[in-house]
Amino acid sequence: MMVLTTVMYHYVRDLPGSRFPRIKGMLTDAFRRQVAFLKDQYEMVDLESALAFIRGDYQPTRNLCLLTFDDGLKDHLTAVLPILTEQHIQGIFFVSTSYLDRCEVSSVHKNQILMAAVPFEEYRQEALVKLRELAPEISTEVSAEHVCKTYRWDAPEVAAFKYLINFVLSDTLRQRLLNHLFERYVGSEQVMAQEWYLSWQDAQQLQDAGMVIGGHAHQHNVALSALNDNAQRQDLERCASLLRSRLKPQTLWPFAYPWGKPDTFTPATVELLQRLGFCCAFTTVVGTDESGADCFRLRRLDPKDVPMKMSLATSSSEMDGKFQKMPVR
Repeated sequence: MMVLTTVMYHYVRDLPGSRFPRIKGMLTDAFRRQVAFLKDQYEMVDLESALAFIRGDYQPTRNLCLLTFDDGLKDHLTAVLPILTEQHIQGIFFVSTSYLDRCEVSSVHKNQILMAAVPFEEYRQEALVKLRELAPEISTEVSAEHVCKTYRWDAPEVAAFKYLINFVLSDTLRQRLLNHLFERYVGSEQVMAQEWYLSWQDAQQLQDAGMVIGGHAHQHNVALSALNDNAQRQDLERCASLLRSRLKPQTLWPFAYPWGKPDTFTPATVELLQRLGFCCAFTTVVGTDESGADCFRLRRLDPKDVPMKMSLATSSSEMDGKFQKMPVR
């Protein structure tokens, strides 16, 4: 039986020569080699063909592969687009619409930039000291089960710290903490935003090259499931409205859930996306999809999962068992 393999990328850049060489990303040459490998092993499809396969309207003779890119990063124009254009491959680029005006940096990326700018132990200790000052009552213990499933590729202490910042702290507290540290260690948020993200004009340039733009929420600061119904509706409506008003028309508008694990969105999220005219939605659940799959719960692979697909079926179960609370010291 044929399957659709969707690969999910974030940073793709020449890291050694960049401002933050320790950011977790993929080297441009490694991306080029992986695309060549995938093209040799799969039928590289566009979004329309991928969804036709999921609906059962297209019966391929080879397994299919679709490439997706999250977060609307400047890398996607400067490093990714030339390679996809050269190979005649369509990419799906998911943007958080609030950041295309390039005035602010998402809390997720502030944390990533800080971890790349400052030695981790120094950054973690400074963050915990400031956190105790801002909210002494906050517990820094996190669930090891959730940590392992959310951050598969990080060292345990790094994963636990990232989970604390992104999922345990309230949005208000997270912003206060990260704004303080970002200003101290990195500098101007607006300058960094202009360096970090695509602009609306950049996104249109991707469209002109045959790429597809999709939604990744309006604000990528909290999981959609953490928002109340009204806040979630406002965020997704704003995302859908800006995509249609600031970009060129598209036949299909896809979506990718921020963080993308099953507990980061709800059935109400899916219903709202359908009502807003999104054609499908991608998770970060590891795996491939067969014809007949739920097109609003499509699975993806990390680049590190390629080409070792045989281990994917057990990757989640291997992490099940007895978990303890992990203190972020």
